Amino acid sequence: QGGVDDELTLSAYITIAMLEAGHSSLYPVIRNAFFCLETASEKSISDIYTQALMAYAFCLAGKAEKCESFLEKLHKSAKEVDGSQHWEQEERSPSDKSPSFLDHAPSAEVEITSYALLALLYKPNRNKEDLTKASGIVQWIIRQQNPYGGFSSTQ
Repeated sequence: QGGVDDELTLSAYITIAMLEAGHSSLYPVIRNAFFCLETASEKSISDIYTQALMAYAFCLAGKAEKCESFLEKLHKSAKEVDGSQHWEQEERSPSDKSPSFLDHAPSAEVEITSYALLALLYKPNRNKEDLTKASGIVQWIIRQQNPYGGFSSTQ
């Protein structure tokens, strides 16, 4: 569940899992879940992890308007470094900071950035500019890998 700590984020996470498992967005449980997600999305969602999950859920389901709305929010909070793009949590606790000999982001930030990438790749009516952005996100994710090809966490 990664950074999930509330009902909205958990609902988005489960909805994504059901869509990834091949269930139709017309399946009653998923339809009801999207009703809840759409209702919740009318309020301001400031948590970056929740924004990334919501973006992926709406993009995966082909709900273009909500997908685009969340991708725009994510774009505004993205960090750009050397042509790459990623997202950071608003507040890092001292325990989230990597030792100086490891220049890797906390695992939750890798997860947030990965969900943003998935949202962009599943965006309805994706264009060349979207793929260029995706390439920059992939560059950042690759730099987070450890020498064995994995990441700092199983997340």
